[in-house]
Amino acid sequence: MRGPEEVAGSLATNLRRLRALRGWSLEAVAERAGVSKNTVIQVEQGRANPSISTLCRLADALGVGVASLIEAPAGPRVTVRRAADTPALWTSDAGSRALFCLGTDPPDVVELWDWNLAVGDGFDGEAHPPGTVELLLVLEGQLALRVGDVEHHLDVGDSVLFEAEVPHRYANHGEDPCRFTLSVLQPTASAGQASSPSHETEALNQDPDLS
Repeated sequence: MRGPEEVAGSLATNLRRLRALRGWSLEAVAERAGVSKNTVIQVEQGRANPSISTLCRLADALGVGVASLIEAPAGPRVTVRRAADTPALWTSDAGSRALFCLGTDPPDVVELWDWNLAVGDGFDGEAHPPGTVELLLVLEGQLALRVGDVEHHLDVGDSVLFEAEVPHRYANHGEDPCRFTLSVLQPTASAGQASSPSHETEALNQDPDLS
């Protein structure tokens, strides 16, 4: 049986991780959960064992089950998506397709794509939110990349990084199919910045939400 100290340590680690993934401040978590900021601070520091009702409120606020808050961290997160399970989120009558390989959750969104463009085919991409960047590497054939009003011609092994805040187009003007990998990096504004550790380690009074 796991002891109270071990459970408190797992809870502290999981709460910090889930809050960071959502880009929420201590105040934001407290407000959503209906508990005090001191409660959130003490739980994140592993200094308290919250009541069952407080655990449920924290879990509901974060959109997870209680088990996700108290389970022991299993080590670095590893997500494997097999080729057969990779969805094609865009296809064309010419046989082109865009496979969505993997992506992260906010606050900072990163996407990995595998694109195949048939000869003479193309795709028009809309302008992304400010700050979005795309990185592209040509694996097969030739690619014509238009960013705004400027077109760039890329061969096998060529790579490019561009700010995707304007309309852009991927096109295959060559004589062979084109394949390229594409990464999209889209930073999302945080709901609030977390207080620095030095601000969180101030002396706290016992909180009624803590047992």
